Amino acid sequence: MPTLNVLFGTESGNSEKLAMSIENTAKEITKLAGDKAKFDIARKNLKDLKVADLEKMDNIVVVISTWGEGDPPGSCEKFCNELYKAASPNLSGKNYAVLAMGDRSYADFCGCGRRVDESLARLGASSIMPRKDMDLDYSSHFENWVVELFTKMSPKLV
Repeated sequence: MPTLNVLFGTESGNSEKLAMSIENTAKEITKLAGDKAKFDIARKNLKDLKVADLEKMDNIVVVISTWGEGDPPGSCEKFCNELYKAASPNLSGKNYAVLAMGDRSYADFCGCGRRVDESLARLGASSIMPRKDMDLDYSSHFENWVVELFTKMSPKLV
């Protein structure tokens, strides 16, 4: 059974809240679809992962905030720096989407999310939709993004 891995990196908690919302939406979809959409959901904090762990994940959604001038959240700085430099694992055949959180008042708006997206692509993963960069007023755009995510991700999960 396929698994949707919802990974988050957060400084203030917003990315974790959105990851929980994605997880809850996925649970509702599976409940409503019954046998037509059987997949598991796993929500994980990037601070608890190593880049090599991505090799075991077929469907990945990353929700990550940018801290300061393009930096990753402190809690997952080690993971992000490892990912930015990684030459392996080979992630071909893996599907992903990135939701980047930031603040437009900084020069490197959503810099961490952009580098995560670039790194996953460089390692061979297939983006199922363009990275979405969200400013502080993200709540007005999040619902539309989630609808697009599950529309694009559904064929990968059944």
